[in-house]
Amino acid sequence: MKKTLNFISIAVVALSLVSCGNDKKSSSETDVKLEAHEEQPMQKEEVDEMGEKNKASEKAPENKVDNAPLAFADNNANAVWEAYAKVQQALVASDSEKAKQEAAQLAMIFDERNAKLKTLAEGIATTDELPAQRKAFAAFATGAKAYFKSTIKAGTLYVQHCPMAFDGKGADWLAKDTAVTNPYFGAKMLNCGSVTATITQ
Repeated sequence: MKKTLNFISIAVVALSLVSCGNDKKSSSETDVKLEAHEEQPMQKEEVDEMGEKNKASEKAPENKVDNAPLAFADNNANAVWEAYAKVQQALVASDSEKAKQEAAQLAMIFDERNAKLKTLAEGIATTDELPAQRKAFAAFATGAKAYFKSTIKAGTLYVQHCPMAFDGKGADWLAKDTAVTNPYFGAKMLNCGSVTATITQ
């Protein structure tokens, strides 16, 4: 009996260690749901600091878009979001050429008021190397959180995190729903990651 319990314990630990590395869709989805559930308390603390409105977004079911359509303060901010999403999709597809083109479009939207984000977007657009583009994208995603927080007017953006990115240093990105499509690994570990925070008005 003890041998059986020890074997089961070892199997559970082994499965948890390779959850992000498993590229089979069904088990990856299960792992992602478990990770998101485990990280829920951290999300609650962040949401509580932001106020009553954001508590409702915490209860949104997994893999569902928030009831309110995503909307931003002006056409410029909306264009930034759409361009950002296209860069992310290109990186998910591991298409460096497409990522370069879309990042160039993203950089063109910014003026001198957002010079830092413009420079970060140009960092993606000025290289053909996928690893370098992904690293620059991580920097842009981190910098863009404050921008989207100040311009979002309705709906919810989900901050997602991959703990395996960049040799275990981890990296964030933004998504309009809780479904995880990882821009740092693409098809290799498509569903590796979880929601760690939300951005709402």
